[in-house]
Parts: sequence; structure tokens; C-alpha cells
Amino acid sequence: MLERLDGTFPLVAFPEKLREYIRAARDTLNFPEPYTASVMLLAVAVAIGNTRVLKVKEGWLVKPILFLALVGEAGANKSHPISFVLKPLERINNAHIDAYNKALADYRKVKDANPSDKPQPRQVLVSDITTESLVQLHRSNPLRLCLRCDELAGWISNFNRYRKGGDEQLWLSIYSGQPLCVNRKTMDDILSVPEPFICVVGSIQPDILTATFSGERQSNGFLPRILQARQDGSTKLLWNDKGFPARLERYWDTCLRGIMDNCDKEFSVYDTFSDYTFTEDAFFYIMDWQNQWEEALEQEGRPSQVEAFRKIQDYALKFSLILHTMKEAAGETTSSVQIPVETTITATLLAEYFFFTALQSLDAMEEQNPQRYPRNQADFIIALPDKFTTTEAVKKGEAFGLSESTVKRLLHREKGHFFIWLSHGRYEKKQ
Repeated sequence: MLERLDGTFPLVAFPEKLREYIRAARDTLNFPEPYTASVMLLAVAVAIGNTRVLKVKEGWLVKPILFLALVGEAGANKSHPISFVLKPLERINNAHIDAYNKALADYRKVKDANPSDKPQPRQVLVSDITTESLVQLHRSNPLRLCLRCDELAGWISNFNRYRKGGDEQLWLSIYSGQPLCVNRKTMDDILSVPEPFICVVGSIQPDILTATFSGERQSNGFLPRILQARQDGSTKLLWNDKGFPARLERYWDTCLRGIMDNCDKEFSVYDTFSDYTFTEDAFFYIMDWQNQWEEALEQEGRPSQVEAFRKIQDYALKFSLILHTMKEAAGETTSSVQIPVETTITATLLAEYFFFTALQSLDAMEEQNPQRYPRNQADFIIALPDKFTTTEAVKKGEAFGLSESTVKRLLHREKGHFFIWLSHGRYEKKQ
């Protein structure tokens, strides 16, 4: 199934009016389609926040938390799409900050004011902030937050700035929507957020991404949790005299604000998130999709590819909820808590695109940091004929002091790297 991945971004997943927005941004502002579209997915995820979850089945709830990287060479127009698409959230954020500053000024004018009456900051977007401050801010903004980074590498480099290893684990918990607890060094209290929802977006160059996530972060599965929107560096960015249509900018602003308002009203009625589910045919479609990929990768793929897919497959679930909410706002689907199969199909297309971009990073890292083998294992690999069976490989391995289990583990680990799987028990060496 790997051969069907071609890196084409599936714009068909988006409502028609939003596809028009994405194409207009390409034609007038030179924004690559994968960049604009991916940031739109993230913006809708932030608008949903903690108000809706996807209930895949009993005991399995999924929040639409996204970690997104726009990957491209210097000058590839990565940062501008983030600022442009997030304009509606920026306006909302500025209004919250202005209201908070006014309330805080009024509070400070009151003599002997009760500390419990001190206003709490309201925000949607944050940028340069410590992890402790982020968790503190999340307590007064429980529905949603988005960390926007000009350079995503800065986010990663700050992981161990104050707490060695702790920040990275905390972000892994945030990705999964697990409860957060942070013990503050300067005070005795514990900061806790029982239902975290923080999305992350930023840009990064391919070689910096490879260097940043190599080593320990390559082995702990952090990178596949970050969606990578990529653009071919050969694309020309030619200036033109076309302006972005104001009607489309107004439409996107209205659409995103409408999603947030509707989700917040829905949340206020029930005082908890709403459970969205798949229709029966949608559930069986996405289950079959996952099973087919899992079985194919078990036979054809390398272990690193299998691991990457197991992270990306979670995003197919998140995309289903995000796209359903998008189409609901655009009037392209009925307002319902059940997600139809048509939406699920396009969600899997998005997941396959991001699986393709994840594999590009894996290939680059493995090329720069090739697997090191003991001398006898390296000699064994070289000594294998161009085509062989598992039985023949095990017998050949005996001459190099390798056990049957070691040989089989090597064959499995290096499928797609040194070896091509032909059929059950039959392999061919890559030339």
C-alpha cells in the first residue's frame, strides 16, 4: 500500500468555499496549498477545543488536539500562512486581552480588594511562554489554547530548559489529552489541568527538523505525533498584482467564529463536552482502513514506518471530527452528532498525506544516521544472496554465529531498508 502514497494534498476533504480560500491564497499570496489547508485544520481544532470529543467506541474518546509543523526550506513562505489563517483567532485573542487588562486595571483601583475577585487572563493564542506559565494560563482558559511558534525548533529546545525530561513527557500527555500536574518550585501548590487542550503550530526547515528529532526523540515516537505539511522546494514563488478576495477573508472569519460560538453554546448547555460518534458504515470503513494498512505495513514496511503509522492513524480520527465540524459550519452536512462515511473517507486521505510526509523525515534521518551493526551481522547481510528464503537466511546466519531469532529479527527490522519482502518467507536484497 506504500506505493499509493504520492504526497498530493487532498483538498477534496474541505468544503467548497474553503477550497476556494486555499486556492486564492495560493494564486494571490503564494501560500502553498498544504500550508494553508493544514493551518485551517488546526484553527478549527482550536475553535472546537474541549467542547467536542469523538467517541470511537465505549472507553475510547479522542480530542482534536493537533501538533503541526510547516516544513520547508528558508524562504518557502512558511510563517505567513500561519499568521494569515489564524487572523480570526488573533482578533478574538486581542479582544480577550484588552478586556482582561481593563478588568485588571479596575481591580487595582479598588482599595483592599478581595484577592479572589482578581480577574483571570483569557487567551486563545500564546507564543513565548514557559511550561509552568502555560499550565497556569490553561487553568483560567480550560476550553482551548494554541501555542504558536515562529520556529518550532525553539519549542523543542526549551523542553529541558527548566525541568530535564519533564517538559517532553508533559507535551506527550497533552497530545493524548491526559490530565496535567506540575509541581511549582517557587511555591508549595500543584498546578493541575484535568482536561488539557493545547494545539501547537510552527515552521521548521527540513534539515533542522531532522537534526532536532534525531537520537532519543527519534526513538520515543515524538516526531510522528507532529503533522508535517510539506511543499516541494522547486515551486516558484513569483510576485503578482492580485489581491486576496476580501469576501473570502470575511467568510473564513465568520466561519471560524461561528464554529467557536456554536461549540461554546453547546458546551454551556451540557456543562461538559459532547460525544460525537461514527455512523455504522463510517466506523467499519475506518476500522477496515486501519486494519489493511496495519497488515500491509507488517509485511512490507520497516518497524519505523509501522510506528509512524500507528501515531498518524490517530489523526484520522481527529480529522473526522474536525472535517465534520467544518462541513457543518459550511452547510454541507446536516447538524448531527454522527459523522458520516463520506467525511471519514476524506479524513483517511488526509492521514495518508501526513503519513507520506512523516516517511520523508524518517528516510532523511535514517540516511544521516544509518543503523550500526556488529561485524558478524553486517557480514551476514552482505553474504546473503540476491533472493533467499527465511530458512536459507537462518542457515546462512549459523555460519556467522547468529541465532535463528536474531536472523528473523534482522529480516523484520530491515524490511524496506536492506530487504524487499516478496511473499511469505521470501525476500530480495535491495540494490
